[in-house]
Amino acid sequence: MLRKVAIIVSLVYVVLLPAGCQQPSEPQPPVNKPTLPAEVAGVWQARESPWRIVIDPNGTVISVVIPMSVVEVRPNQTTRVEMKDDSWSTFKAGNCTVEYTPQTRDLFVTVRMDEIHVAFLDNRIDGNSTDRFVGPVSEDGKTWKAEWVTIFDYGPRFPQEPNDLFAEPLIFDKVDK
Repeated sequence: MLRKVAIIVSLVYVVLLPAGCQQPSEPQPPVNKPTLPAEVAGVWQARESPWRIVIDPNGTVISVVIPMSVVEVRPNQTTRVEMKDDSWSTFKAGNCTVEYTPQTRDLFVTVRMDEIHVAFLDNRIDGNSTDRFVGPVSEDGKTWKAEWVTIFDYGPRFPQEPNDLFAEPLIFDKVDK
């Protein structure tokens, strides 16, 4: 009898083990996401701002230059930058998304910074941010008039009130790499 119980427990263990708790993973872009038109994919440089967004024709963000420290980051990677005072700052980008609606020519890009650590002299900024850009791409594909909204948490020194979103229009120009 004890032997039968041991066999049953062993079988249950072997059958259920592969179905155990799965670790959550980063959301993956849809597999069958349509290719972006040539006038939407490419390098978008903001006027009067360091923002620079490089979009692959497959509908993913390749890289982004963010205004904080004017550093280039890549989705789901950490970038380490040496500052002028020989200190180091790190920028961990999260998942960045792209959506495009051909009927309205609206381009929607989200840039998520999961961790930002900027050190300069005795000052520090530690936090995270999410920046969203949405607006129409011109018929000729040379400009993108986006509304930029940023939500951030840079700690108690640089608070953002929950109902006080930073938003402003930005115009991007399509540039050659």
